Amino acid sequence: MMDWTKDERTAALMVEAVAHAKEFDEFSPKHEEQLELIREGYLDDLWNEFRSEDYDAFEDWHGQLTVAEAFDVEFNA
Repeated sequence: MMDWTKDERTAALMVEAVAHAKEFDEFSPKHEEQLELIREGYLDDLWNEFRSEDYDAFEDWHGQLTVAEAFDVEFNA
């Protein structure tokens, strides 16, 4: 399963985002935007797989965490 939260770019940004949130008590809009771009890239790839009749990709596409959900998981870990 393709999972945007396992991407190395996501991991690096999450470390920065969590550190920022702990210091400033907010989820940085900059980090949120960057993470959303990574997530959207994965969703686009999954959507293309689904449209090419790979029906397993449908559940993968719908099972992806949102940026806010992924951030909450990392922040509360």
